[in-house]
Amino acid sequence: MTNPDRSMAGKTCLITGATAGIGAAAALELARRGARVVIVGRSGERCGATAASIRERAGNPEVEFLVADLSSQREVRRLAEQFRARHDRLDVLINNAGALFALRRTSADGIEMTLALNHLAGFLLTNLLLDVLRRSAPARIVNVSSDAHKDVGGFDFDDPQALARPRGRTYGTSEFASLLHSVTMPWAHPAFVQYARTKLANLLFTLELADRLKGTGVTANALHPGFVATRFMAGNGALGWFMRCWARVLGASPEQGARTVVHLACAPDVGGVTGRYFVNEQPAPSSPAARDAEAARRLWRLSEELTAAPTPPA
Repeated sequence: MTNPDRSMAGKTCLITGATAGIGAAAALELARRGARVVIVGRSGERCGATAASIRERAGNPEVEFLVADLSSQREVRRLAEQFRARHDRLDVLINNAGALFALRRTSADGIEMTLALNHLAGFLLTNLLLDVLRRSAPARIVNVSSDAHKDVGGFDFDDPQALARPRGRTYGTSEFASLLHSVTMPWAHPAFVQYARTKLANLLFTLELADRLKGTGVTANALHPGFVATRFMAGNGALGWFMRCWARVLGASPEQGARTVVHLACAPDVGGVTGRYFVNEQPAPSSPAARDAEAARRLWRLSEELTAAPTPPA
């Protein structure tokens, strides 16, 4: 993906989950367009190597990195503080970090890991940086979701952390059970169901956030990057192996997956668009569950409880 324009010169972009895959590809393209890019990842070594590579390939020295494990709310708060200490503006926030965990895990805060990383991290980071975004308006928030959100009928408010599931569908720590699910019904694997619910949460968050930010000059949109061949499923046993095999055959490149991210970050024709879902750089229909305004408000309240986040007025 190449683009010689300098349309993002003078703008600052923060991208989570940006040491590989879609995040790294989007960071490279934004740097090529002249943006000051701050990438976020868990490993200082990988962040440093990725930032150096982007600087060289983009011919842009203004590529920085911050290190944080976004599944930890303490580290999300530290990340926001470090960003604010270095920068007085934020033109584009891209919440890209996410994962699928074949076996159920909990975060440092005792929250189911998929929910903690895929939804609550972006919710908390966004709210911690909202005042910077408002001061920088016009500014944009881009949330990377997935068409997987259509595989569930709604967010499970009775069991958001996937503690209780029907017999045979328990999201637990058994490698053997995960293998059976992977072989017999991979798309009904409890881990994938929880992942789909968190991707639905991304859309409900975007819907409510856009409503709360009306009139501020800050927009919020979400997207499906496509089925992309990345390291996303590494370290996930049989389920990860099956999904990586499918991705090698059917998956798009990270550069292709990053196109809609970059489009929402800088295309002039979406500058005033907010609260929408995009696929292949075009507005697309999300599921009815993703357009449920009451569910979006309810999820916001739950997310506030789970993060104690400072939030804008409704």
